[in-house]
Amino acid sequence: MSDDVRWILLYTRRQAEEWAAVNLRRQGFETLLPMVRSRGQLSPLFPRYLFAGLPEGDSARAMQHTFGVQYTVMCGMEPARVTAGIIAEIRARMNTHGVVTLDGAEPADPLFAARQRDRLLVLERLAAAGFRVRAA
Repeated sequence: MSDDVRWILLYTRRQAEEWAAVNLRRQGFETLLPMVRSRGQLSPLFPRYLFAGLPEGDSARAMQHTFGVQYTVMCGMEPARVTAGIIAEIRARMNTHGVVTLDGAEPADPLFAARQRDRLLVLERLAAAGFRVRAA
């Protein structure tokens, strides 16, 4: 990851996160799609969301017309930026295959599963950074 990359958040079509990531990489963009192991298979940590990096100063317009991408998450009239710190924190939890290791040290919470707590933690940090977030 280079320092001159600006990260944005994309909303993908249903179950098209990997397809969108491949199409973006073919166009020369960096992507980050953290996965988790669930019920013996891999699934996105953030269903329908994909982090995309582009060189500072480049337009994100081409991203929203990429197959698999539904829209670019916006903050006002500009694409919502994800800080390098958030990207680094997600990457720090990923193994070499892009699978996030969720903390198992905390006791089981009957209200939220560990995976859901991690999702909410990242959404909370995005909200604190000025993003408009919505939890379904």
